[in-house]
Amino acid sequence: MSRSPTEVAVEPEIAPADAETAAATDVAETENSEKTGWLRSLLAAFLPGALAGTQVAGLLFFLNPHLPFDPMPVVTGVVFYGLLLGIAAMVLTLPFTRGRLEASRRWLPIGLTVVLASAGLSAWIHASLFAYYLPPGINRRLLKAAIWLSLAALICFYTALIHRVRHRQYGRRSLIVFVLMAVASVYVVMERREAFRPIVRPAPRPTTAQGSQRPRVYVVGIESATLDAILPLEEQGRLPFFSKILREGSHARLSTLLPSRRSALWTTLATGKYPYRHGVVGPRIFDAPFLSGEASLHLLPVGMGFARWGTWNPGRPADATTLRMRPMWDILSRLSVPTALVGWPLTAPPAADSRVMLSDRFFETEGEARFVEPADLAERARLFRPREGEIDPAIASRFGAEPPDRVLEALTQDLWRRDLSLFLLEQDPGIEAFFVVLPGLAEVSRDYFGGYAAIQLEGVPDSESERAGQLLAAYYTYLDDLLAQVWESGDDPRLLVVVSVHGAEGPRGWREARRLLLRKPAVEGYLDLGSDGVLMFLGAGIQPGAMARPAEIVDLVPTLLYGLGFPIARDLDGAVLTETFETGFLARQPLTFLSSYEALTERADSYAAGPE
Repeated sequence: MSRSPTEVAVEPEIAPADAETAAATDVAETENSEKTGWLRSLLAAFLPGALAGTQVAGLLFFLNPHLPFDPMPVVTGVVFYGLLLGIAAMVLTLPFTRGRLEASRRWLPIGLTVVLASAGLSAWIHASLFAYYLPPGINRRLLKAAIWLSLAALICFYTALIHRVRHRQYGRRSLIVFVLMAVASVYVVMERREAFRPIVRPAPRPTTAQGSQRPRVYVVGIESATLDAILPLEEQGRLPFFSKILREGSHARLSTLLPSRRSALWTTLATGKYPYRHGVVGPRIFDAPFLSGEASLHLLPVGMGFARWGTWNPGRPADATTLRMRPMWDILSRLSVPTALVGWPLTAPPAADSRVMLSDRFFETEGEARFVEPADLAERARLFRPREGEIDPAIASRFGAEPPDRVLEALTQDLWRRDLSLFLLEQDPGIEAFFVVLPGLAEVSRDYFGGYAAIQLEGVPDSESERAGQLLAAYYTYLDDLLAQVWESGDDPRLLVVVSVHGAEGPRGWREARRLLLRKPAVEGYLDLGSDGVLMFLGAGIQPGAMARPAEIVDLVPTLLYGLGFPIARDLDGAVLTETFETGFLARQPLTFLSSYEALTERADSYAAGPE
């Protein structure tokens, strides 16, 4: 039956029950969509942070090879730092992506790419920065991990760039590529770390050594001393004793290590072995019980403020118990050379069988007896500390009518060590090896070396810089007198060693640019830029003149042992600086070797078997 033209089609009426069902379905779909959007936003915000935390955990195991690389500590570290940084990433990104699926899709690839690139860059930096602080094997594996991380970051960056240029949305397959790269990066880091096997050195056999006639030796460490200051002042006739060393002794620049960490550098000098071997890689040790029961972190990542958020404890100072290798004073003591030590870093607690040992902590704590051996020496040693107003006016007047407080404090510390050292040498003529470190110059260099460099090295006329240069020069003249006093306190044959593990520099790089921009003098100095220290010898058997090449920080121990007539241990990282000795001395004293001094038998009254 056909409709007439005038008929109007009438839509079927929807029942009320059907309308309610449709509306409920739309609401449910909207809620599900919102929930899905929230979940995806949460996941997109969390994943880059979790990946960053996983990479940080892997880096920690690289920087601390002593940590057990077992499933439980590794999983614990990954979960701990992954959750920590994942939640932090959510807090930072959710305000911009919450509930917005497209924004989340755009952020996830960018976030993963940034994390992978940062992880690769961090691996490169740490492998380069800690070259002497990490075992060579683990350093090579960290470099390989850096290559793979950089490659993964490059793939992610290229994929993101293609989508950006072609205005393409990220589909499921594209996101899978990013997730696969992230998972592969975690596998590579963990696999490279798991592949590390520490070199197991054979246990050294019990060792004894026989020495020949030897001179009395004085090793004076001067923090931040540098030839850049000594040579100009010596030419001006202001350092007569340094001039004597330069004319009659041997000297060289001393190459330092980066990063410049005081305790690690002085311990490297004292052991003749790099930090990864002697175990002192930083000033503090951080307990990490969340990794395993007795785990501790000795080396922390740099450039990310890790000590503030990643350790959860302030740490404890590294001390002598951290040391895994024998320092030279312990070697000499066990070779029946009477030894005394004043103020050397990282010597607390002192060895119970030491003849005389006053640790640096004794001076830092105003004279606590537990840092002295023998303990009954502490009370007398405190009496040598100059009090305010007790500094000899002849010394204080070198720094002007009103010396700065920082200079006076530096003088106080060095005078305390000087007077105590001269007292010990006078009271105990049997001391044959004496070691002392003077820290005062470091404080003065930190405050004024920039001004000294501006006047003496760059010729920049400026009243503030000139005052700074005068203060630094005056401190060097004081140290010149101090060295002369130490030298004159002994009789021939004697050997004086003056050493600094790093030097000082004026501002450079962005600091110099800031100075030029602000047009103001920069009188401060910097001790952490890797500038060379100094190594000087004066005395029996020493060839006058400058060495042809810079010395290494690990060369002092073998050179000192040779100069005292002892064999050289083959497990030392340094070499004997033969050019510092006269040809006649070299002819009389052939180089001899033994395997190691680490298994020295207890000290005896006489020497036993000869060298290998």
